[in-house]
Amino acid sequence: MRKTDIPWIATAAAAILAALAVAAAGVMLAREELRVTEKPAGNEVDDAFLETVRIIADLERRWEAALEGHASQVLADGRHGSVPPVAGVVQLSWLNPAFSDPSRDHIRADGGEPAWQPVLQRFSKGAVRNPTEWVIPDSALDEGGGWFEDRGRPPAWRQANGRQAVLCIIDAAEAAAVVTKALQRASPAAAIDGSTGTLEWAGPDGKPWLTTGRSPKDARPDEILRHVSRFGDWTLRHSFPVRNVVRWRQPVLAGAFTLSALLAAGGMVVASAQRKAIRISEERVSFVNRVSHELRTPLTNLLLNTDLAIDLSSCDPPGLRRRLGLIREETARLSRIVDNVLVFARLERGRFHVVPSPCDAEAVVDELRTIFAPLFERKSIVCEYDCRVRGPVPIDRDAFSQVLANLLSNIEKYAGENARARISVEIEGGRLVAIAADNGPGVPATARERIFQPFERAGSGVDEGVSGTGLGLAISNELARRMGGRLDLTESAAGAVFRLSIPLPEQTPS
Repeated sequence: MRKTDIPWIATAAAAILAALAVAAAGVMLAREELRVTEKPAGNEVDDAFLETVRIIADLERRWEAALEGHASQVLADGRHGSVPPVAGVVQLSWLNPAFSDPSRDHIRADGGEPAWQPVLQRFSKGAVRNPTEWVIPDSALDEGGGWFEDRGRPPAWRQANGRQAVLCIIDAAEAAAVVTKALQRASPAAAIDGSTGTLEWAGPDGKPWLTTGRSPKDARPDEILRHVSRFGDWTLRHSFPVRNVVRWRQPVLAGAFTLSALLAAGGMVVASAQRKAIRISEERVSFVNRVSHELRTPLTNLLLNTDLAIDLSSCDPPGLRRRLGLIREETARLSRIVDNVLVFARLERGRFHVVPSPCDAEAVVDELRTIFAPLFERKSIVCEYDCRVRGPVPIDRDAFSQVLANLLSNIEKYAGENARARISVEIEGGRLVAIAADNGPGVPATARERIFQPFERAGSGVDEGVSGTGLGLAISNELARRMGGRLDLTESAAGAVFRLSIPLPEQTPS
């Protein structure tokens, strides 16, 4: 890969990467993932719930039968009976209107102090005097058995024979725990797999005793089934199966891919134009090089033969010498043009290198004065030269000479007939400073920056009818920059004043 191919390849690569990034972002923005819940087909969950309810109801009937049987036995045994071994019974209390001290007729299953003191209404002393007192109406002595319910009191089973009664006080949580263990062994819900979703059975304490499947955290159940029993509330929370559905936003996709295609196409167009511009630039530089080298040889021959003709024409009429002098002037002008074109081509290709070496600035000024004297004389231009630099200075001689030659050429072209000019060269603060000033029409304010660009001219009546390539100041500005200095068009009351400033490695005495 050639070095000149890097810019357009980089442009194309950047466009492709940008297009891919836009397309990828579009795909990400267009993709929408939805979590869809669907109620499972069939009645498997409902059947399991009903079967579990049937088991709870059966346990409740058996529990009630056990309570009734043991309470009747205790009633037959009198006060000598003990707490029946039935799940959930925590206290046994006798109700007998013949007892003299009913506060003593209570037995806890764990042998502790009774939490409640049920007493017949006739023996009540009031809750203020005894906060644990539980007033039972005298009708509780009626023969028979069943649940005795009183708001704010625990559930109790009553068994009476008309003369006395027995209360079996129940701890519902303890009874529910026994039922829970039985359900864990016998409930058909345990056999349901995860295809129906997530099932969570909770007992009266609210804690799950059976869970199937996995439900999302903090997800609300889709279905709640509840059964109320003597043991408490039994709840089935059913979360339907979740299915992830991917949906694409078509407008977003279309917009992203359209923008991506436009980016890629635009990048390719720019890269193609860039490649074409590079190729044209290379061809232009190559053409300039070929033409310049083709011109240099005949120009050299013209200069050599003109010098010989001038030397041999000392005995000829003055007209011959004048004509030959004009030939030499024009040939020298053409040579300067070729030199500028060659330097411009080398600068364009990055092959021009400034090499500082000892340079006699005064000798350079003298050479240029000799070259431009005939040209200035023809236009009656008076140019004063003032070089205050003595001895060699470390700068590139060819670059310095070409900059001064271009400035003198501008004076000859644009200052006009009978103009006055001045060239001064001196050292100021460690810098070599050369100033070229004239009293011509100057440079329009609108062109002060533009004239330093290649192929640009002032664009006013000053350069009408004046030949030139528009490369002189551009080349001079670039040469000054390569030498570490700068070329400026300074403010002046009249004419044009160009200032060349080149830093020197060390102070050179003047």
